[in-house]
Amino acid sequence: MEQPLTLEEKKRVRFEATIDILYLMNLLGLYVGSFLSPIIGIIYAIILKSGSLSERAKRVGHICLILALIGLGIWVLFIIIIVVIAVAVGVGYGF
Repeated sequence: MEQPLTLEEKKRVRFEATIDILYLMNLLGLYVGSFLSPIIGIIYAIILKSGSLSERAKRVGHICLILALIGLGIWVLFIIIIVVIAVAVGVGYGF
């Protein structure tokens, strides 16, 4: 049978859970920022992959780079679609 946790142990467990939540929120911010702004994502990736000593941070940098490249591809595709639509509308109106 498990003994109940002491107050100090409960505080330690709660503190560690809070740190884990903050870490995950930080990762989410890095990943969303990398995807929505590819330049920022590439900068994150360069900093994390070259300046970090831990494998965990290098892996985060690698994911940021992948998301930045995907985001860049989507932005380029979006711009191409806008240009094609603009040219089609221009041709339709005789410009």
